[in-house]
Amino acid sequence: MNYRPAKESDLPRLTSMSQQAIAYFRANGIDQWQKGEPSEEGILRSIKEHKLYVLEEAGDAAAMITLARGPELSYVEIDGSWLNDEPYYAFHRVCVESSRKGQGTASQLFAQSEKMVLALGFFNVRIDTHPDNRSMQRALEKNGYVLCGRLMLKEGSEAGDIRLAYQKVLKRG
Repeated sequence: MNYRPAKESDLPRLTSMSQQAIAYFRANGIDQWQKGEPSEEGILRSIKEHKLYVLEEAGDAAAMITLARGPELSYVEIDGSWLNDEPYYAFHRVCVESSRKGQGTASQLFAQSEKMVLALGFFNVRIDTHPDNRSMQRALEKNGYVLCGRLMLKEGSEAGDIRLAYQKVLKRG
C-alpha cells in the first residue's frame, strides 16, 4: 500500500470511511465520534493544512490518519504521566475502511506515520482513544504504544470527554 498526503479528491472516500466508523461506534455502544466530528468540513480542513495522510490501495484510500505537531491543549493535563516531555506529534482521526479491518492496515498506517514523524525530526508520538474503544487500544498496544493515563479533551465537539492517553518513543536512527 502507498502512504501519501490526502488530496481533496479523496474527500468522498474519507467521509464515507469516517461515517462507517461513526456507525460502528454507535452500534457497539461507544460514545466516540458521536457529536459531529469528524465532519466533512474538518476532514477537508486537515487536507488543506497538509495534516491528513492516507494509505491507498489501487488508487483508493483504505485508511486515514491526521498528524498534528504538538503541543496539544488536551495533552497538557494528564491523570498519569507521559513517558517524557520532549516535542511530539499527535495522531488523530485514525480510521480504517471497514472492508480492511483485521488485515493489519492500522499497523501499516502507524508504521508509515511514524516514519513520517521521524523524517520531520521528532521521536515521540502521542495519541488518545475512547475508554470503550477496545479495538484501538489493542492496535496501539500491539504497535508499541504505552498507556500513560487518562485525560480530558479540551477542544472540539467532544470537549469534556475522558480519553485514554498513549505515547510511543520512536527509535533514533
